[in-house]
Amino acid sequence: MKRVVLAATRTAAAAGALCAATLVTSGAPAPAHAYDIAATRPLATEAQVPSVVAYWLGGDGRALAAATPYALRLKVSARQTENGAAPDGKPGGVRPADSGSAQEKAGQEKAGQGKTAAGKTPSANPPGAKPDGGKPAQDTTDPDRTAQDGNRTAASKNVNLPRTTGRVFFVGSDDKPHWCSGTSVQGPHRNLVATAGHCVFDTETDGAPMRKWIFIPGYQPGAAPFGVYAGKQAFTHHDFATYRDLDRDYAFVAVHNGLAPQPSRTPGRVIKLADGGRLGDGVGGQGLAYNQEIGRRTVILGHSAPPVRGATFRLQDPSIHANALLGLKSSRTTDGSSWLIGYRKTGRLGYLNGVAIATSGGAAVSPYFDSELFSVYVAARKVRSGAVPGGVFRDGANEINIL
Repeated sequence: MKRVVLAATRTAAAAGALCAATLVTSGAPAPAHAYDIAATRPLATEAQVPSVVAYWLGGDGRALAAATPYALRLKVSARQTENGAAPDGKPGGVRPADSGSAQEKAGQEKAGQGKTAAGKTPSANPPGAKPDGGKPAQDTTDPDRTAQDGNRTAASKNVNLPRTTGRVFFVGSDDKPHWCSGTSVQGPHRNLVATAGHCVFDTETDGAPMRKWIFIPGYQPGAAPFGVYAGKQAFTHHDFATYRDLDRDYAFVAVHNGLAPQPSRTPGRVIKLADGGRLGDGVGGQGLAYNQEIGRRTVILGHSAPPVRGATFRLQDPSIHANALLGLKSSRTTDGSSWLIGYRKTGRLGYLNGVAIATSGGAAVSPYFDSELFSVYVAARKVRSGAVPGGVFRDGANEINIL
């Protein structure tokens, strides 16, 4: 495992800040090196959630409307290559899961799983897989197909986008609101969001997490059709958190239960919210795949951008020590957009196999997902979250009433 420094002047501060954080390793077989793979930082406690939500929803959503797309300041000048990204073990994956009805959710509480199209509760892993591993189901059929044909289609106003797709909003080190794309990912506690690492950990400072971090699936101006989910705990790769290694520019965020805005007679000042339940129960979760062959047909889904389809290829940018990147021909995408294989329009589900971190030379750029990516995911999926306690809270001019 390489350790690189993109900005030498920031190395000591970054290492001090993030090595002091709680470091977590997965229960899966560890790659052969002697340091913890996953770095984690808290985002907001239950007590802090009302203030976070008030910032975004107060003033009739003024901060949401003012948020601008976020992107790396570092220029990526990647070139196609025959070397670089490669599996570091056997291919594996976690199956996607559709959202469930209230009746289905009740039956899933113990198992912590979603429902497939056939109404069966899927394993956390594809058939025949070892614990936390194995080939994704679509590898045994058509590489552009999964077994999710009968799942409900998305109810989002984003045409052709699944309701798992949305925007993550946060306040950066410039004290301004920004957004990236994000996607709900399946996990045993149905509370995970995947996005680019730099949309969670601030690469312009000491690597501290972005402030007031939330996820709104299916976001539309003035509307949060599936609720607002405040971030609880963020996970990324140690090398990205500490050394800004773009080969590891990905993050998983465990979120609190959603809060669904309710009508209020005094909009802009009194914010009424009701418990919206777990993220995966409301919108479902995309699967996850790693150590996949390069060249697979992939669709990129990002908020406020049209879907992009094509085959992946290897990219490298030696000038910034980024040697294990993937590319897909696209002149436009949003940071944090999901790269899905085995995606079916009928079910709006597939397997997450990359996240957009930049564009370079007419190509969208993603880190390659290998076993170390899966170790970060395993650490993140252990986090439980629940409902935000009800009550009346005040935050400046805002009154937050959680029913």
